[in-house]
Amino acid sequence: MSKDVVVSVSLEQVDTAVDSLDILLISTKGAKDAKLYTTLEVLKADWGEDTTIYQQAAAMFGQGKAKPTPASLIKKVKVVGFGAPESAQGLVDAIKEFQEADNDWYIFLTDQTEGAYITALAKFAEDSEPSEAELSAGVEDHRKFYFAQTSDKEYSGKARRSAVLYTENLGEQAEAAWVGAVGPWYPQSVTWKFKMPVGISVPALKTSEINTLEENHTNYVTNEYKKNYIKNGCCLDGEWIDAILGGDWIAMTMREKLYRIFMENPNIPYTDAGFTLIASGVFETLDEATEYDIIARNPESNAGIYQVSVPRRAEVSDAQAASRRMPDIEWEAQLGGAVHEVKVKGLLKVSLS
Repeated sequence: MSKDVVVSVSLEQVDTAVDSLDILLISTKGAKDAKLYTTLEVLKADWGEDTTIYQQAAAMFGQGKAKPTPASLIKKVKVVGFGAPESAQGLVDAIKEFQEADNDWYIFLTDQTEGAYITALAKFAEDSEPSEAELSAGVEDHRKFYFAQTSDKEYSGKARRSAVLYTENLGEQAEAAWVGAVGPWYPQSVTWKFKMPVGISVPALKTSEINTLEENHTNYVTNEYKKNYIKNGCCLDGEWIDAILGGDWIAMTMREKLYRIFMENPNIPYTDAGFTLIASGVFETLDEATEYDIIARNPESNAGIYQVSVPRRAEVSDAQAASRRMPDIEWEAQLGGAVHEVKVKGLLKVSLS
């Protein structure tokens, strides 16, 4: 017999997931299938503690006392092994072949530190961002970002989507330590400058050598007034690392939200209401980007500084409606950015009157 009063109570399912960096470590010391590691113990058993791959992961995972100290630590990394490449381009070709089977990674590091390899891998990373024409033609967006270390004070490269850190001791795995010290903040926008990872030393550099590193946009650990930290938090072309990562996060998140809108609704009408529903994915992404400081805030309203132009049905031609293609949603936003330098001027006076 059915009851006259039925009360059902359940707890709301709250999404507590936080985006994290998908990191790939690439070894060229022998072919091994890709595997995801969450502990150093398992990675050590598979690779051995004397390998560059283990040392990179250990440097990346062990940043609990980096300055400033991250709120969490990177504890997940994917590792794959390739045979020794005949050339730098050979390694790039091997990575591209691997992509056909596994493209679920974003940041990548390798065990190669020679200039020719850095240049080839940096070009691969730069080329990974498809143009608007390529996207329109159906090319999938699987952009990458490359971190490398070098002991060459004069290394020069102009590619975007790559950051190179100079070190006198390649065994410190400085680039991996840097990723481990700053990466845990992702997707929160933070500068990669002024960070001091655990386990990396300050190189002894002449003024002329520092000038060369600066001109080539090569990052390095500096000592200024007994303060050690990494300068400058930039890519090889001079763009800021956090600006690239923030833009990539917006592209990925907005795409996911738009797909979800299309797939969760039985039908989206070709009306103003339908256009507004689709545009909600854009607004939600920009609002989240504001919360992560990727987008700047209005100092008075605290709202994100961005503009979105949503088309109206009355402005659409019959041909466009027949093709079921919504006109473009256009937006622009002000980058949050960060303060990297300051000059303070003052005057000491006998009296302030």
